[in-house]
Amino acid sequence: MENEVLDDLFPFDDELLTDATVKRPYCTKCARPVPQCVCHSITERHDTATTVIVLQHPAEQNRQLRTVPLLQAGLVEEKCQVHIGKRFKNLDTIITPRTALLFPGRDAVNCGDVDRGTYDTLICLDGTWPQARRLYQKNPELQRLPKVMLGPSDRRSVYLIHTQPTDMHLSSLESVGRALEQLEGLEGLEERLVRPLKEMVRTQFKFGALAHGTQAEARIVRKQEVKQGCKDLTVAPKLHDFNYDSF
Repeated sequence: MENEVLDDLFPFDDELLTDATVKRPYCTKCARPVPQCVCHSITERHDTATTVIVLQHPAEQNRQLRTVPLLQAGLVEEKCQVHIGKRFKNLDTIITPRTALLFPGRDAVNCGDVDRGTYDTLICLDGTWPQARRLYQKNPELQRLPKVMLGPSDRRSVYLIHTQPTDMHLSSLESVGRALEQLEGLEGLEERLVRPLKEMVRTQFKFGALAHGTQAEARIVRKQEVKQGCKDLTVAPKLHDFNYDSF
């Protein structure tokens, strides 16, 4: 059960781009290829009361469709810091007495239930769930921090170009945006921060990408295919009834 909850923050990301294939010019702000730049959808940089510290697994640097650059572009520079590594020796200089870790678990408190102003720093682990778990395990300072997790919401991920474990899983950008909105009571913040992500997904649709179903849906389809004797089983089901025009 705990692992299922933990996956909420760290969906699987199976599209990798090696350094050897990076030849096109990339936007320095949104980290997208220049022809696919989404900066026009970033209308403002938000100066939140909370400083976001992203501890990013090194493998994330080689992923093609990252969401943390969009988070950096959506917050004022001093309110979003990204540190890359596996073991962080400088955590004692980052952690303040009012720091919380965005990390679901039995001892985590819903962001919406936290008194306003309790925390001034929010740490997020960026990577797949196995990578995030290793970051957590290799850095004991993180294990001593109070944990917060996302409260209930009817909004689902717009990150439809990846196969998520369930329809309730979110990207790192969406997770931090929702956490900040709930912690600070900033209505609409998640939607505004996610706007460039939605534009990025929309652009991928124009280039032929398809909207993905979830891993949970794929398991159901595979069970049916096995019963029917199919040899080529579905890995990532596509949303056949998805309305691309209205996305």
